[in-house]
Amino acid sequence: MKNKKFKLLFDAKIIASGANKTTDRSGIYFTAFNILKYMIKRDHLKITLYISHDRKDNLKKVLKQYFPKAALKTIVLKQPPEKVYVDNLSYICTQDKNFITRAFLNFIIYSRYYLQKLSLDLYCKLLSFNRFDAVFSPYTAFPECIGHINIKNRYTFLYDMILILFPHYYSIDCNHWALKLFKTLNGNDNYFTDSESARQDFLKYKPQIKPNKIHTVYLGCDFKYSDNPDLLTKVKTKYHIPNDKKYLFSLCSMEPRKNLIRMVKTFIEFIKKNNINDLVLVMGGGQWNAFKKKFNKETAGLSMDNVLQIGYVDDEDLPILYHCAEWFTYTSEYEGFGLPVLEAMKCGCPVITSDNSSLPEVIGDAGIKINCYSDDEHIAAYEKYYYNEALRKENAAKGLERAKLFNWEKTVDEMLKIMFKNNE
Repeated sequence: MKNKKFKLLFDAKIIASGANKTTDRSGIYFTAFNILKYMIKRDHLKITLYISHDRKDNLKKVLKQYFPKAALKTIVLKQPPEKVYVDNLSYICTQDKNFITRAFLNFIIYSRYYLQKLSLDLYCKLLSFNRFDAVFSPYTAFPECIGHINIKNRYTFLYDMILILFPHYYSIDCNHWALKLFKTLNGNDNYFTDSESARQDFLKYKPQIKPNKIHTVYLGCDFKYSDNPDLLTKVKTKYHIPNDKKYLFSLCSMEPRKNLIRMVKTFIEFIKKNNINDLVLVMGGGQWNAFKKKFNKETAGLSMDNVLQIGYVDDEDLPILYHCAEWFTYTSEYEGFGLPVLEAMKCGCPVITSDNSSLPEVIGDAGIKINCYSDDEHIAAYEKYYYNEALRKENAAKGLERAKLFNWEKTVDEMLKIMFKNNE
């Protein structure tokens, strides 16, 4: 790759989601964003982004804000309507009693569909002249038209098997992006995933993937924190956190898998048992409306005075919230990686997390690992940190050291090493 640039076609759909500060800016978004950010820095890469027509304006905003100097070419891929929708529309037209009207409407419907398809095929053939070395999707299945472009290797980032392992938590239909992606998994494409735990899950539940085609590449974190007390006061005021209280922090989307009801109940039991009045639990992150109702119902009889739900947290406020917390709690039932755990370690915050799935790979021996289903272990962990400042400092230091093992530069190095090798 020394003499010529490696041409990579990059799916920018999730990148475009960063135009607005919503729950779309999840761990998947930040993973895709940082992979692109560090790939742009490589002189031997020539990146072309592809996007759908309805997201191109959002992508322009993101690129202008975060990558104003990057020489990124963007192409808009149009998709013809799915054949099933065309057939359904045709069926509706057959209800018209007039034969001539039915024939005319069906002619228009199918002519438009096949013309769009032909136009897209021609466009894809033109794109093939770019001779892309690879195409990469940071989270969704490739659109149909990608299959019409002459590309040597295809790569998709796979995150977890949550929908397969915890179907009872999700009321989704077959059009969910993850289920669509799972249907496309095969033995020819290449895949990256964010932990060895997730890799083994995919090999177990999707045996069509070949073991030598799926590679573990750990995620990174760029957070830098400050000890500025004025900044902490400003952030506390912004999120209505009492200045005269210490706090423990939790950050995740409010969904059932995150084990938040148990975390809140055990925290309240912990402060009640120990007569603690100088500590609050700060819960950050977006929410699922359906689970929010269940959460409110399950906690209705509890004294929630010491529990603050601050919702979405701006990116620039996270490092100080992590760093100044007494500790960070993240006792999820399952994670493909668990990026908030790494973020907390990177900011020098002691961590309590689960002993399941990928989380031990991330935290190592730099924090307290517990059974996520045990109330007693939650309370015991809280007591260890609250009453043992030395342990908090020890695990904060261990976390800072362990976090050095995870960085986006290394993530992209590993990905490109595999891509280049497959193109030899």
